[in-house]
Amino acid sequence: MSSLETTQVYLERHHGGDGRLAAQRTLESHQRNHDASFQTFWNTHVNLAPDTTAHLIDLGCGPGLFLQDLHQRYPDAQLTGIECAPYMLELVDNLPASVQIQVADLNLDLPELFALETVDVALANRLIHELHQPVSLFRNLYRWLKPGGVVILVDMVRQPLKSALLHELKGVSLTDPQVTDEWLQAQFLHYLEHNRYHPEDLCDLLEMCGFELLACESIRSGRAAQIAIRKPV
Repeated sequence: MSSLETTQVYLERHHGGDGRLAAQRTLESHQRNHDASFQTFWNTHVNLAPDTTAHLIDLGCGPGLFLQDLHQRYPDAQLTGIECAPYMLELVDNLPASVQIQVADLNLDLPELFALETVDVALANRLIHELHQPVSLFRNLYRWLKPGGVVILVDMVRQPLKSALLHELKGVSLTDPQVTDEWLQAQFLHYLEHNRYHPEDLCDLLEMCGFELLACESIRSGRAAQIAIRKPV
């Protein structure tokens, strides 16, 4: 099994074992994951005119809805998405001919995916926690970005176990018989895979890879963070 295939198997299990359901939920949550808070953060740190011809990339683009949003906002921009989950790619629909999606495993060192210093803006929205480790991607981004290029990262961050469990229990007690061993096993695995890093961990790693930190904001009652970074000029 290739590295790409191994990652595809891992992602489907990470997404609950039902890839098509996960892809449908990605479609349904698009507006929530690109809400007013996100738009304000984007507008603050991504300074592009509507007629820009800049190269923007969406890492872990799923079915490509944000690429469609970007095309509407920047119709002359060069837009590229990266995705590897087949069930996400199956739902890609009505993308403009000028928008491309490439299949790649972002866990890997991929210096050839984009030419050196050719990317102006990159987005990784709820991708980092899915990677085995994020440093390879951060190093790739540093190579791909032009000097002054910006990256917007949005992801779940580490929260106390109690907070995570209460969010999932929705008022049910841990001692309730309906809280089965299978449910607990799934929740603890989910916790480990969705609570990998504190915001400070991600900021430290990004700075260690050479980026300048522009902003780091807590969102979703501390369950997620928005981070903006820039490659030094």
